Amino acid sequence: MKRVLTIILAALLLAIPCFSVCEEAEEIETIVTIVTAPEQTQAQRPPCFPDPADDYIPLPESENLAQGKPVKSGAHTDVYVDKNVNDGRTDTYWESKGFPAEITFDLQGLYSVSTVAVCLNPSSIWEPRIQEIAVQVSLDGESFTEAAAPVKYQFDAATGNRIRIDFDPAKAAFVKIVFTLNTSSRTGGAQAAEICIYE
Repeated sequence: MKRVLTIILAALLLAIPCFSVCEEAEEIETIVTIVTAPEQTQAQRPPCFPDPADDYIPLPESENLAQGKPVKSGAHTDVYVDKNVNDGRTDTYWESKGFPAEITFDLQGLYSVSTVAVCLNPSSIWEPRIQEIAVQVSLDGESFTEAAAPVKYQFDAATGNRIRIDFDPAKAAFVKIVFTLNTSSRTGGAQAAEICIYE
């Protein structure tokens, strides 16, 4: 008996026209708001996110005397040529072939220099390393004197993968950077993405 009643009830429910239910549903208006995206030519950091550059080793705000000046070095590895060190970019770099590695800048004028900065790519994929670096100066490009003795410097992405060498002001028309160690070079040479020279 229960089975018969169940079949009858199911038949009655199927007989109810579906449109009667649909007619009772209220139609909801769809509202679409179009927002114009701002022009963006490079990656942007939301203001609430800390800027990694806040922890970078600071560089002088004066003119970088090495920028775009003639530069030469000894043998280099593959495509990592000396002109990469003063092209204003840290995604290109110079890599010497062996040690000692020397790279010399013609400042095209006489200056009283007191700071040299050596920078690698700040990306964290560049693991920490130590490079031993000295600075020499010259008035004629032939005879050089030491302005900063060789020191082992720690490069770390957390501080911008850059180091700063400060020394007593020295008159110079040419500046030579001498590398004698790199603990992370896979090809046995010095590495620098940018070398900056300041008064």
